[in-house]
Amino acid sequence: MSAGVLEPLEVGPHGESAAADSDPGPLSGKRSIERWLDGHLDGLALAVVAAGFVIRLYEATRSYLNPDEALHYLLLNQATVSEAYKFSLTNAHPPLIYLLVYFWHFLGRSELMLRLPSVLAGTAFCWLNYLWIKKLFGKAAAGIGVILCTFSPAMIALSAELRAYALLLFCIGGALYFLSRAFDEKEAERSARQMWYFPGFLCLAILSHYSAVFFALALGIYVLARIGDSELPRKAVYAWAAGQAGALAVCAFLYVTHIAKIKSSLPVWATLFDSSYFHWGSGNIFVFTRASTLNIFLFLFGQRFVAEAILFSYLCGMAYLFARDLTSHGGEASSRRSGILLLMPFVAVWGASLAGIYPYAGSRHTAFVAPFAIAGASFLLAGVLRQKLWAGLLLAVLLMTVSNTYGKPSETFMVKGSDDPKWMAAAMSQIKQDVPPGSPIFVDVQSNLMLTYYLCGPGTIIPKDSYDKEYFRFECNGHSIISLHLWKLIEGSFPAQFKRMAQANALTPGDQVWVFQAGWGENLGVELPKRDAKFRCITPKVYGENISLFSVIVGPDYSPVAASPGC
Repeated sequence: MSAGVLEPLEVGPHGESAAADSDPGPLSGKRSIERWLDGHLDGLALAVVAAGFVIRLYEATRSYLNPDEALHYLLLNQATVSEAYKFSLTNAHPPLIYLLVYFWHFLGRSELMLRLPSVLAGTAFCWLNYLWIKKLFGKAAAGIGVILCTFSPAMIALSAELRAYALLLFCIGGALYFLSRAFDEKEAERSARQMWYFPGFLCLAILSHYSAVFFALALGIYVLARIGDSELPRKAVYAWAAGQAGALAVCAFLYVTHIAKIKSSLPVWATLFDSSYFHWGSGNIFVFTRASTLNIFLFLFGQRFVAEAILFSYLCGMAYLFARDLTSHGGEASSRRSGILLLMPFVAVWGASLAGIYPYAGSRHTAFVAPFAIAGASFLLAGVLRQKLWAGLLLAVLLMTVSNTYGKPSETFMVKGSDDPKWMAAAMSQIKQDVPPGSPIFVDVQSNLMLTYYLCGPGTIIPKDSYDKEYFRFECNGHSIISLHLWKLIEGSFPAQFKRMAQANALTPGDQVWVFQAGWGENLGVELPKRDAKFRCITPKVYGENISLFSVIVGPDYSPVAASPGC
């Protein structure tokens, strides 16, 4: 690749290209639009982010809590903040999201209120990411980036859930922005001040989600490379080193107080993503890397053509940035070594997958790479379009329109629309109407989490010791809930699991038991009568694709028997 081919990618101090200002002749309509966009880009970006906020707010009202969200709420919904913190240590995530929403949930416990911190954090991330890309690569790349970030289907979905990923992205965005400001400041005191903000956001990111450790590792390598170029004042270097020590202290605290206590459970959780780990001796590392990387972009952008185009742009952008650094071929100081910055997060989590530590998957678990993927692709697209703002914005809008119109949902466990709140409301109404007081309701773990919130009510606190027994059993609103220590109850294991439950809970032959299932995966009420002839007369009530309610009778040997005559 020759220097001449790379030349259009060079940007000036404000993101404009030399070629853009060298066109002869009078101002055309396009150049007038370009000048207007150049002068109003920040306002336009704010309008885009505001539109993103409205979309996220709307999305947060369109679904009932999924099992993970319901689990988050059950953990934090305790009598005191200390109990919420202790209960949160039973899950595989750091405590920040639980502590934040613990205090927030006193303002309201509806799905929207519980998700609002994520909505706000996800929206703020889009703005921080815009500011960071503008500092790094100029206005055209920032304009493209803010549209990709704001309207990425995955970024919208993660910002409309009671999970830690939007908070993680917000903290990453803050860390990147203040780090770039620290490098931009020429005066030592001001550079050091900005550098102190950076580890603050970095520590918050680590306290939000453990994948931030890979982000911290990547940024450490990048900062060392920049320090090697002697581009950082000594006071700022000291601030960075102190911040790194603080981040290591946070990691040590989390390991001692949390990870060490649950690490025996981590292999069980990891089995859900077995294909996202590279298996030495039975796989091709190049095939694994290609497929998994594409899956990450498919997760972020939903539609295959868009994902492939953005992935290709990202890879070409990385190739150019590394070539430029190796050949000292121009470029602003702010974007120097940016190839390392944008590539290392992918390399870090890919290496963790090879080591069997963390999945390299197209899922929310690798959402932390989103700002780097978006920045790298935006840089390349802005260069190809010769830094023309109108062209970059138009292209980004077209790509995101395709993504949101033809893309698949970022969560593949549920059929789109099957998580409409009306289905859950109908199911709860049916339980209250059909299930007699005191009759046992048999559930698996994910169904129990959702039933606790929707049937018992969001104000109900379930004592922690309820979950220390062979079966979770508790009473709420006159109903007796019996839950397995099993995430998903399926057709093949249902008879044996039911028999054990009936015997352990002193049920007697002839007792009627109601089975409720909600959440991800196959619907037991639908699959059981199709696959097991003994239950062909079961007539489950089904709500959407993922909720079902039916009843069975405890048989003479405690096995389940269809309640309908003739079965």
